[in-house]
Amino acid sequence: MKKVLIAVGDFESGAKLINNLMEFFGDWVTEIHLLNVIDRQSLERLAIFRGTTPEEAEEENTLKYESILENLRKEYDDSHLYITIEGSKGLIAEKIIKSSKKEKVDFIVMGTRRESITKRLIKNHVRYVIEISDIPVLLFPV
Repeated sequence: MKKVLIAVGDFESGAKLINNLMEFFGDWVTEIHLLNVIDRQSLERLAIFRGTTPEEAEEENTLKYESILENLRKEYDDSHLYITIEGSKGLIAEKIIKSSKKEKVDFIVMGTRRESITKRLIKNHVRYVIEISDIPVLLFPV
């Protein structure tokens, strides 16, 4: 029986990651820790786009992701699968690693998407997690 951390961006990708994980491992995984990290740069860009302050964008995103994590927990928490949730703010890769150590998970699961070459070169959280993690990182396309 294993414990896994899943980095969640939205409900659909979170549900796909959980489904892929359960299909891949079946009953071998019994505990999932769902984590969503809101990074400051994204909030600042979102605030500029919406014409609000970073604090207002943060509050809105916090409520949104708390709802997403809670809905995923309700959807998948059953007799053989225990799900915990956490929202965090900061550098995404750093928070994923820190949370994986705090929760003492056996591996990390992340989704991958096809990205532009510029975005890949500038900012790729998946790559950083793989590079600095002491535990296995599983990647599933979402």
